[in-house]
Amino acid sequence: MTDAERPPLRERNRQMVRELVLDAAERLLGRDTTADFSMRSLAAEAGVGFATPFNHFGSKNAIMQALSERVIARMRTRFESEAPAGDAIDRVLAMGRIGISLLLEQPGVYKAVVGSLGVVSPEPSVVRQRSSELWALALGDLSGLAGETAGLAGGMLAEQLAFSFRGCLSFWIAGELSDGELAQAFAAGAGALLLGFAEPRRRPHLLAHLRDGQAHRPSSRPDD
Repeated sequence: MTDAERPPLRERNRQMVRELVLDAAERLLGRDTTADFSMRSLAAEAGVGFATPFNHFGSKNAIMQALSERVIARMRTRFESEAPAGDAIDRVLAMGRIGISLLLEQPGVYKAVVGSLGVVSPEPSVVRQRSSELWALALGDLSGLAGETAGLAGGMLAEQLAFSFRGCLSFWIAGELSDGELAQAFAAGAGALLLGFAEPRRRPHLLAHLRDGQAHRPSSRPDD
């Protein structure tokens, strides 16, 4: 990056402080996943003035939304680093695997972060948009999807995959999906969505994938 391309010092400092606050919020969530920390304790953990989190984010809810965007950015970075091979179907399933693997590294923290999105907020977040962009990245050039449906897929499939992923996370947060069941639940949902758009040659693979997932689906959850 050249000096001309580098953000101004004020903007770099602003971003650094935002990251300090978000890092501190993650540490606090790691200690108490109820997300019941105060803005005062957050400022102290970040080593900044009491008003700083308010000045940069405006509210605790906005901080949780920023943490959600951060999770999506981490998923994107890992996906781009791994650069999974294959067509759109392979890449979507790989994105699900990569994302869920990330979430399970700190399940308590990420449950609190994603669960906070269900709180009523006066200002809409951009999490839905960022999530849809993530699945659009996985779909890429829509290879593996039938030509007559590719246009429709390009207009709606990324968002539907975002909805499916978020729905699985909601059941996981509620305790209705275990850590071990989460990946299979999303893979089944994504496979069912992709089936309607897949090229004829890819449909047998998806059907086998769905049948395999159904065969390994537990008939009932064991008592906790």
